[in-house]
Amino acid sequence: MALVSPGVEVTVIDESNYVANTAGTVASIIVATAQDKTSGTGTGTAPGTTAANAGNTYLIGSQRELVSTFGNPLFYQTASGTPINGHEINEYGLMAAYSLLGSSNRVYVTRADVDLAELTSSTSRPLGTPSNGVVWLDTGSDSRWGIFEWSQTAGTFTNKVPTVITSTDDLSGGIPKASIGTIGSYAIVATNTSNPVYYKNRSNAWVLVGSASWQQSWPTTAGTVASPTLTNGNTITINGSTVTLSGTTVTALASSIVNASITGVTASAVDNKVEIYATSSAASDGSTTDGKILLANGTGTILTDTGLTAGTFACPLIQQSAHYTVPEWKSTDTTPRPAGSTWVKTTSSNLGALVDVSVYSSTTAQFESVSVPLYENDRTANKNLDATGGKAIAVGSYYMQFDVTENDTATFKLFRRYATGAMDVTGTVNAAAPITGGDTFTIQASVANSTALSTAVTVTTSGTGIADIAADITGAGVANVSASVTSSGYLQITHALGGTVVLKDTSGTPVADAGFSTAITTGQVRAGNDSNLILSNWVAPTYTASSTAPSSDPLNTRSWYHGGTDADIMISDGTNWKGYQNVTSDARGYDLSNTDSTGVIFAATEPTTQIDETALVVGDLWIDTGDLENYPMLYRYQVVDSENRWVLVDKTDQTTEDGILFADARFMGDTTTDVVTGTLTTTAALLTSDVTDIDVPDASLYPRGMLLFNTRRSSYNVKEFRSNHFSRTNFSDTTLYPTLPTEKDAWVSISGNKNDGSPYMGRKAVRKIVVAGLKSAIDNSEALREDARNFNIIAAPGYPELINNMVSLNNDRRNTAFVVGDTSMRLAATSTAIQNWASNTSAVTDNSEDGLTSADPYLGVFYPAGQTNDLSGNTIVVPSSHMALRTIARSDDQSFQWFAPAGTRRGLVDNASAIGYINSATGEFVVDNVRESLRDTLYTNRVNPITFFNGVGLMNYGNKTRAATSSSLDRINVARLAGYLRGQLQATALGYVFEPNDKITRDELKEQVEQIMNDLVAKRGIYDYLVVCDETNNTATRIDRNELYVDVAIEPVKAAEFIFIPIRLKNTGEIGAGNVASANAV
Repeated sequence: MALVSPGVEVTVIDESNYVANTAGTVASIIVATAQDKTSGTGTGTAPGTTAANAGNTYLIGSQRELVSTFGNPLFYQTASGTPINGHEINEYGLMAAYSLLGSSNRVYVTRADVDLAELTSSTSRPLGTPSNGVVWLDTGSDSRWGIFEWSQTAGTFTNKVPTVITSTDDLSGGIPKASIGTIGSYAIVATNTSNPVYYKNRSNAWVLVGSASWQQSWPTTAGTVASPTLTNGNTITINGSTVTLSGTTVTALASSIVNASITGVTASAVDNKVEIYATSSAASDGSTTDGKILLANGTGTILTDTGLTAGTFACPLIQQSAHYTVPEWKSTDTTPRPAGSTWVKTTSSNLGALVDVSVYSSTTAQFESVSVPLYENDRTANKNLDATGGKAIAVGSYYMQFDVTENDTATFKLFRRYATGAMDVTGTVNAAAPITGGDTFTIQASVANSTALSTAVTVTTSGTGIADIAADITGAGVANVSASVTSSGYLQITHALGGTVVLKDTSGTPVADAGFSTAITTGQVRAGNDSNLILSNWVAPTYTASSTAPSSDPLNTRSWYHGGTDADIMISDGTNWKGYQNVTSDARGYDLSNTDSTGVIFAATEPTTQIDETALVVGDLWIDTGDLENYPMLYRYQVVDSENRWVLVDKTDQTTEDGILFADARFMGDTTTDVVTGTLTTTAALLTSDVTDIDVPDASLYPRGMLLFNTRRSSYNVKEFRSNHFSRTNFSDTTLYPTLPTEKDAWVSISGNKNDGSPYMGRKAVRKIVVAGLKSAIDNSEALREDARNFNIIAAPGYPELINNMVSLNNDRRNTAFVVGDTSMRLAATSTAIQNWASNTSAVTDNSEDGLTSADPYLGVFYPAGQTNDLSGNTIVVPSSHMALRTIARSDDQSFQWFAPAGTRRGLVDNASAIGYINSATGEFVVDNVRESLRDTLYTNRVNPITFFNGVGLMNYGNKTRAATSSSLDRINVARLAGYLRGQLQATALGYVFEPNDKITRDELKEQVEQIMNDLVAKRGIYDYLVVCDETNNTATRIDRNELYVDVAIEPVKAAEFIFIPIRLKNTGEIGAGNVASANAV
């Protein structure tokens, strides 16, 4: 008491106790989904599906919250819309959780760290996503290059679509190979950042459009008379030069013109007619370059005889301009141009140039298109994009420069805006005196709202320091151009309007001495076309030119379900693994060099010939595609009892010459090609290749004649990308591995083999990966083992393989929950199939589609699968737990968890429209209502049947657990009662920990336990009970050990599962006389 002087102090001591209510049915569901799904809200990524959140446990309170967190449940269909029943990447757990939340408001959901989207079948190797900001120039049909070829005869232009070359394999010396394209076609070499345009002339040679070679590919003027007879010694004049004919043929005339060495003029005889060519260097007056031929007759009649016309003729020309500046090349125009002249439309209208450039955004996870107008140079781009000089142009803007070398050739170069605001470029030299006094250089700069450069100003260096040349530049008075010295002593040149500056050394090398060169890493300095340097905020970006979007290597450990039918099989010669056709005499004496040239024959029926319809030979191999469930069913054509026949190869034999080993051996036909982007060697080509990877099994450990099914290259299994797999980290023994392959990355098979040595293939390979991820999610989850997460049902819908893991989790939680297990969705509705599965006649070591191994009183297994609809209304097949979970929840809502969730009152199934199983051979759902004889087999084997009764519908018609022995705990209602009691008694007793171990405490605890028991009696959970908590079970010894015991005995209420109604027929009057005895009770 705190009172010192007289007064009153009132305190409250809480000695009240009561038993708290427990939450209703709360399930913990372990699921597998695709990664990074779209949220069910329609925007953004569902947070529960990110890699970072894998393994996290979420408490979900509604269906809306579920799809917002994990996206809509995905169920896959074929291209024609047929559901893929039992597909391992269907999201069964998420669908079950969604259905359960229709009758419950709390579900714990844990997503395994496995991306189901990676496990969709694909014959193509997966690629990684590009880095943020990756630039893609799409060379496909979305890009137009605006190339139009002039026809002098028709007076019209024809649009020419070029071939875009993106591989150096198609080039020779940087020019398209002669084998590319046809005469008259165009090509763009996109491996060159200037994207030059080439034309294939009549000599089958590629020439750069606009070059002299291109101009000489089109006649400036040509004769019209074939094979004329000319007079030796006659003359003509070309550009003031006299050409004297030496001979009498057009070939001689062409040679005479060439031998005259007239600048820019050549000739040749084509189809026995003379053609005269001119380049831009031709001078019609003999001195002034104008690209023309002035042709006149001299002595004799050469022009008349050849069909040439006297006059002035202009050479072929390339014009690069907007669509509204049409070239004036018609015969009626001032300067007509010959056929072949080319107009490059630099604007997009009327099929003009429109280059498709996109930039990858990691935010949207897609390539986003950017505007790329075409301009002649940086200053033209600045004028068109910002009238103030360029400083307002946003970072990341693009333009494409045409005629990059400014010599009237067809080239295109991409530029990106480096910075907004002023143009600042910093040099790379900060030495004390790098400059030579008296050297000179010129400065020019762009002008706001103009395409012209300012007049060149010559600057003479006044000293030797960086500060001196900075002062010289600023003092030159070039508008908007200044220079300064950075705090680190480097020269910085600025264009205040964000324009361009052009520098050119004229004596000495002052510009280079100050540290200005193309080596500046920002890319703001590039070489001009006049031995000058261009300083600009327009920089040439790194980009990928291709018809398909750029990608990167997959993330390390990225999975790939390699679909399709492809098999690489090698054979042991006793020492090494050999390409199958490289063995001319195997252990059976077969010459394998004549086996099918395509390799393994894939067919649904027994082949009678090889693929090319030639006769079968001994040693041919066949995989039966009619039995994909047991893939690969591999047969060898061999001699049996003097007869050739197909013989099945035993997949479980890894010891004899007739056996087969399943292991990784190789992916490419070499050890140098990139395993992600390299051209994949065909399995047919591998038939004659002995190349293997260094991790191939040692052939000397296996008998001669044994086959090696190369799982690394063959399809129908799951592989994983391993970055830098063939490294010294993994292969450190230099004796075993003296040399490592050039290509360090690898695809490594991860679906593995069964205990008998046969492989997991097809859907079973996928299933193995999913199951491993789900098991890991349960076994490694601390959250699922925390007391704070209060759930009383555990399920992993669709995967009986997880039953043991869920039982172990429940044991860790002191068996306070009940495990709902599945049977295989492919388990046929026959007594034999069910008996074999439930009794594990296959002798599997863990629960699987092949057998059931678990026996636990807190586990219930249900059969069969059901049919319902997904959120899009599509018909889907769901596992038995999908129905059992919701049925249990609805039963608990109507009564209590110690009531059997079965029968017509509490066992009705309302989230499925039919029940049955998936036919393993066809994949079709077979409706089966589970007849009484089948229910008998199920119940005998402790599997609960879900059945259909006429007039009632679908219901759970079982109440059995998987208890190993006959006891009260072999019924679901009692097992759940026990789990309930564990939780309630645990919570009740927790309040007495550290209390005095005396009669008062024991009596209070006993009273609270009795309250729980009385409540259960009232609620029909138990018949009777006894609670002992006194000196009889709390002896002095126990008290001294700080122990307090409460012994509880209960008589649990049993469900009436077998109702017998004997009907006795009595004689007339016996009932009225009371002559009736009850049936004997046993």
